[in-house]
Amino acid sequence: MEYPPVFKYRFRAGPYTPPAVTKGATLFDEWRGEEVEVAGMTKAPIPWPGMEYNVGRHEGLLPILCGDLVRAVAEEPEGVVAHYFGVTKHTVNVWRRALAGAESSAEVHAKLAVKRFDPQFRKAHGYK
Repeated sequence: MEYPPVFKYRFRAGPYTPPAVTKGATLFDEWRGEEVEVAGMTKAPIPWPGMEYNVGRHEGLLPILCGDLVRAVAEEPEGVVAHYFGVTKHTVNVWRRALAGAESSAEVHAKLAVKRFDPQFRKAHGYK
């Protein structure tokens, strides 16, 4: 696999560390709003605990939206998150809408900005 130039995908608020879990453990997925079972680690540039998904002809591991991934989705551009966590930009936008509680992508940035300064959100998601 050939990676893009280093300057193309640069973190604003990284680095991001995956949770220390093993296959079969459970994590709370912010997107689904429930505990999900870890099926393994993704094969993205930043390996992340994933859950199995099967949609039509597509199957594999989808990163569980938890821990530092929540912070990355809230802080980083969609292209950076998509690249390093091995998902599409559409998936990143779906995650952002779920985190922000927004109906449209136009509301996401404003609502995430407000959430980032909420002390409970910061504490729950490892902000400093």
